[in-house]
Amino acid sequence: MGGAKQGNARFRADDLFQELRREAGEDRPAYTILIRLLTVGGRLPYADASVGLTERERHLLHEIMGDERLRLSVPSAEDGDLFVAYSRQGKLSLLLRDELHGTPEADLLATLRLGEAARERAEERHTAWRQEELIEQRELDRILHAWEKEGTLTERLGQVVDWIDRVETVLVYVGRRIYSRSDAATNTLLRDRVLAGLADVPVADWPRADRLFVAAAHLLFTAGGPICFEEFNGGQLSALGLRTWLVSRLRRYAASLGVPVRSDTAGRPFQELAAETASLRTAVNASGTVCFRRISAPAFGKREVLAKVPATERAHALLPPTLGDLARGIPAMRNPAGLSAEAVVSRAVVELAAEGGDVEELLASIVMAAVRDLRADYGMTSAVRDLTRLRAVAPDRTSGVLALRKPDFFCCVLPHPDFAGRRAEHELVTLLWSVSQRMQYNRWHFVPGNFTRAEVPVDRHYFFPPTMPDLAEHAHLWHGGHVAAGVRHSIRAPGAQLWREPLVVGGNHYRGGYDIRVVRTDGPPFTRADLWSAVRYSGLVDAFWRAVAGLDRPPVISGFDKGWYWSGEWRRHLGPGAAGRLPAPEPSR
Repeated sequence: MGGAKQGNARFRADDLFQELRREAGEDRPAYTILIRLLTVGGRLPYADASVGLTERERHLLHEIMGDERLRLSVPSAEDGDLFVAYSRQGKLSLLLRDELHGTPEADLLATLRLGEAARERAEERHTAWRQEELIEQRELDRILHAWEKEGTLTERLGQVVDWIDRVETVLVYVGRRIYSRSDAATNTLLRDRVLAGLADVPVADWPRADRLFVAAAHLLFTAGGPICFEEFNGGQLSALGLRTWLVSRLRRYAASLGVPVRSDTAGRPFQELAAETASLRTAVNASGTVCFRRISAPAFGKREVLAKVPATERAHALLPPTLGDLARGIPAMRNPAGLSAEAVVSRAVVELAAEGGDVEELLASIVMAAVRDLRADYGMTSAVRDLTRLRAVAPDRTSGVLALRKPDFFCCVLPHPDFAGRRAEHELVTLLWSVSQRMQYNRWHFVPGNFTRAEVPVDRHYFFPPTMPDLAEHAHLWHGGHVAAGVRHSIRAPGAQLWREPLVVGGNHYRGGYDIRVVRTDGPPFTRADLWSAVRYSGLVDAFWRAVAGLDRPPVISGFDKGWYWSGEWRRHLGPGAAGRLPAPEPSR
């Protein structure tokens, strides 16, 4: 990769894959090229990248690894016995000759001569795996047949179809069969209706891959909703892999809580494992353990990480100096008086509202402080403008919420002064406003996810709201909004956080209704220390909204609209010394 393109935030996946494809023609050991293709040029850790390989492909790759003699040849070479294919989405496939027609959406890049002995060794390992896999698949089949016998199969299939439709990105492989709805892969779940087409079809007539996927998806959603299901994004889903994952997750949760694990856990029925995992997961979220996710964006992989984080590191004990400096114009923020930062923010909201002050000033100051302290290029927070719209309204809990439209939400996006100074005014404001619009839509899309499925009309689409902090790397390659906004690395810290009570508004309970997000368009990824900092700033946003919710007449957020961005109003929130680093303002639009 050339340095110039690495530094370009708009560098797209297509450009990257074109360069990687050219490497297949270089005269160097085959395994070095295959690893580059597999890991998207080193952007994915090998452990994250290899989960997308089939079991046979993994064993074939292991036979190639370290062999300096093996070289790739042009695909037409007659002496090759292993073929290398690469899809338009950057998916590496290793094909034996009888599999050449198994990946219609991939292009053949090269071939190599592995040798009969190496192929035999790989096949022996694959056969041993396959024998165990079939045993586990039969247990999943028994679950489906039991549902069919009791007359609940159609209902449970409908649950899986609906749950998956609430997940923003799906990209799961069962062998070479793809289950997808994403910005990168084919949309087989919608276009091909691979699951919806199973309705009213006897289980015995379902393809093996579909039987595995439906049963496994139902178990994963039972174990922990979309968080657990998305663990298989970008990877192979197998019955053996599902058992290994459930047993591992159950043990990790139990270890985190200090509770014993049954000695027969590894062999327990799938449904028991899923149910106990769900129970332990609920307890973990209320414990001293923080669950967060690492997102390998090029493959849409999402991996849950458990970390012991003391309460003192989850919240600002005192007002951060950066925020104190930025908010010095707000009287209630000038004298912290030994209060915790969240208590200071709550007090400021109450005093500003009582005196007719500008609560938006406080919210913008929190965002700007987070951007500066995390050395981000820009950051944001978003929520509903009028919190009272989230209240339960007769005759049901959802009428007011379902009446909300995109303009009823806002997003305050602010750039770091250094980032702003490197961009022309029009380019910068276009970016800020486009990000704001995207987040307004996301908030509208998330809010119904706080209610039961029966309470939301079938024709009102929504996604499950985010509840867990996450770190994402190389997000600029695929995600449509991230590509447009040049998002390379990001942090999202949603509220209300899982270790806190949900935000209660007029009898309704909410999570994922606001957050702190920060972005880097270049440079190194964010670290765990950065994530904890974002979590602490998310706690300040949480304190802001809880204080607003406690007021008799909550203020309505009227700013952060198109006029706010294009008039340059955002400039005054960037803090001391920022003016000299900003581009010259353009005439108002």
